[in-house]
Amino acid sequence: MKKVLVSLLVLALAMTSVFAAVNFSGEFVAGYTFQNVNDEWATTNFGQDNIGTDPLKLNGTIADEDGLWSITMKGVLEADSRLSGEAHLNVGQMIFGSESDISMDLGLVAKGRVAGLNAYNNKSGLNLTRIRTIDGGLASLTVGYTDLVQVQVAGSPITGHDDLIVSALVKPLDGLAVSAGYVMNGESKLAAYFVKDAPNEGAFNAAVDVNLGALIGLDFDLGLTAGDKYEFDTEMNLFAATVYGGIDLVDISAEYALITQADSDDPMHAFNVAANFNVLEGLSLNVYTGAFGLCGDYTKYEDVFYVGGNVGYAFGNVGVNLNVQYAADAPIFADGNSVTQAIGGDIGAGAVKAAGFSITPSVTLTF
Repeated sequence: MKKVLVSLLVLALAMTSVFAAVNFSGEFVAGYTFQNVNDEWATTNFGQDNIGTDPLKLNGTIADEDGLWSITMKGVLEADSRLSGEAHLNVGQMIFGSESDISMDLGLVAKGRVAGLNAYNNKSGLNLTRIRTIDGGLASLTVGYTDLVQVQVAGSPITGHDDLIVSALVKPLDGLAVSAGYVMNGESKLAAYFVKDAPNEGAFNAAVDVNLGALIGLDFDLGLTAGDKYEFDTEMNLFAATVYGGIDLVDISAEYALITQADSDDPMHAFNVAANFNVLEGLSLNVYTGAFGLCGDYTKYEDVFYVGGNVGYAFGNVGVNLNVQYAADAPIFADGNSVTQAIGGDIGAGAVKAAGFSITPSVTLTF
């Protein structure tokens, strides 16, 4: 795999010398979380994947201005740094030309993951209905026709790996989207709440997004999105739905999720409510509250709720952000990067519990 990464880097450098016009862009994020639990303070890294992730994480992209190819490298600047990368080739433009309605993207992913196409409008940033492959060397092909339909296939040709993902996304009307996908040997985050070290033989998901504002030509968003994910081996099912809407000044969203398992009579409930205020250009201001892990009489709201907010400002390509949060005992990530999302990160087995009161300052550099 290291040879693949080195090859990607060499290819990127070669492209920059062959093509006179090359665009280079990227993002650099670093911060820390100061957390008070039971009257004791502790400090945690804050990186691009939120609380508990490596600091000083750098993402960089090299692409030609004609859109024929792009190479993205992601790395953590530490002694035991982990480097991942992916290269994409616009085969559709090469075969059919830049004015064609047919698109074809051929990709090579090294030490990274491929997520399925998903119509679910992920306003909370929690990615509850997402399906995704496990780390490995992957080849991907995404074929589309205008904005109407996209079909994605990705897998690992490496001997001993059985990573495979197939998904499709259809947008028949402006404001309407439908998707479905299947992953074999994908990540299993639902199992963390019921079964430890559960094997995973694949998952299926489907989603729909209906934005009435776009469908009937309103001057504001008003929509409903819903998605379902089922893991075959654990027999676990997650259903999530979000109501969202907003105008230029403010947008809001409310998400509810239900997790069930075939062998359990105690489903889990979760919800998240968020508001983002667009009061000044360059200013990021949002608040959020919710709970994750409600299980009937076994878990009470006061044991798992969270509430918090972000304030940030962008000075050109430099962004500063401050998150303040209180969480009773919930795996919630402070989001110091996002202007449009109230909270970010993933709910899963590797989640860092941000229990107690926390303050997270961070800085983002884009180029």
